[in-house]
Amino acid sequence: MFQIYNSMTRKKEIFKPVEENKVSIYTCGPTVYSNAHVGNFSSFLMADLLVRYLKFKGYQVKWVMNITDVGHLTDDNELTDSGEDKMEAASRRENRTVWEIARHYEDLFMKDLKTLKFMPAFKYPRATEHIEEMIEIAKALEDKGVVYETSDGIYFDISKFPEYGKLSGNTIDALQAGARVDVNEDKKSPFDFAVWKKIGGKNLNHAMKWDSPWGTGFPGWHLECSAMSRKYLGETIDFHTGGEDNKFPHHESEIAQSETANGKKFVNYWMHKSRVVVNNEKMSKSLGNFFTVSDLTEKGFSPEAIRFTFISAHYRSKLNFTEEQILESQKTIDKFNDFIQEVMKSEVSEGSTQVLSIIKSSKQQFIKGMDDDLNVSAALAALFGFIKPVRKNINSGSFNQKDKEEVIKFLKEIDSIFSVFSFEEKKGKSFSEEEKRMIENLIEQRNICRKEKNWSEADRIRDELNKMGVEVVDKK
Repeated sequence: MFQIYNSMTRKKEIFKPVEENKVSIYTCGPTVYSNAHVGNFSSFLMADLLVRYLKFKGYQVKWVMNITDVGHLTDDNELTDSGEDKMEAASRRENRTVWEIARHYEDLFMKDLKTLKFMPAFKYPRATEHIEEMIEIAKALEDKGVVYETSDGIYFDISKFPEYGKLSGNTIDALQAGARVDVNEDKKSPFDFAVWKKIGGKNLNHAMKWDSPWGTGFPGWHLECSAMSRKYLGETIDFHTGGEDNKFPHHESEIAQSETANGKKFVNYWMHKSRVVVNNEKMSKSLGNFFTVSDLTEKGFSPEAIRFTFISAHYRSKLNFTEEQILESQKTIDKFNDFIQEVMKSEVSEGSTQVLSIIKSSKQQFIKGMDDDLNVSAALAALFGFIKPVRKNINSGSFNQKDKEEVIKFLKEIDSIFSVFSFEEKKGKSFSEEEKRMIENLIEQRNICRKEKNWSEADRIRDELNKMGVEVVDKK
């Protein structure tokens, strides 16, 4: 049974979908005013891993990841309603319109998704194309008396939602006790959040604006996800995912809006990706210690290694990101790919073997690991345990055609989740007579080293041969 850690209840729970055999998942996507960094992608990869595993388990998955292309204030992830508009700052910096900025960085984001081999989502809705749906929710909140109007916008009165803070632990009492928020004199509480911002005052020159019942303006940041998740996935959804920094105030405010407007529970399972740090500091654009996907691929790292670095670390564990980790990920992938090549090129026998029972046992152990809150480490341990006995059967000549087909089938099933293996059979390489003599000499030297148990030198020679394009496999 699949168990997942629910950020709301702070415990693992057995997954039960809203609708039998179907799963709805909403992921907070990027704000497209600059390149997304790999810390952002670690959160998106957590969602991709969840989607892929649920599909592996036979569920029909409907995944929505939004594109935030409406400008917002640089501090709107806090509660200050201050700072400069992100889209407009980028517009001035790059001498493009805010609309050009949005499309440019959205295109780059979609390109990065393809590079990292993401499963395509059902929908990537743009905030700018769902203003009508946002206004509908704002009007519903107004009808229920939980918002109020000020000179600069429409605000949600969090005192009207007593459960505010149930996800993050930032309850109204706790917020008031530790208040360090600049006071907006028009707001009843400094912690009330904007549902709609009016054009005027400090918002006078906001480039993105729409008509509404409260005058020309633009939506509050939190309203977007409430509107788009409801439109495409319904009023109650199975999973909502994001980074742990989305918990408050963004997800907390989504809950207040959605549950008040709809009169129903908003999300059954909340999943949050722990932060990625660099030298124990949060990876962020403001600190300048971030890497983009293209930064890493231009350094020669493979997309598969980048992807594997993030999905192999448990999503609730803080990851201290280094380039050395990507190199280690590549080594792990290479081990699996070498084994795949070995299976594909292996000679087959006619006799029966134990391979089918090995596959069955390994698959059970793999699923057991993944069923435990997407424990990739445990799942990988099952895979490494699978390689050794299968290789033993290959080397002993106890490996038939059915075994070969079933091993590859099993590994392809696993790769439907990880998407890092290669099943393209490598072609042989041609060498000159001089190169052949050099290779034979190195192989002879390596055999001597192995007889003398000089393993480090034997490994060095094997690596040298690998660089020349020669694959060395030791068999009885």
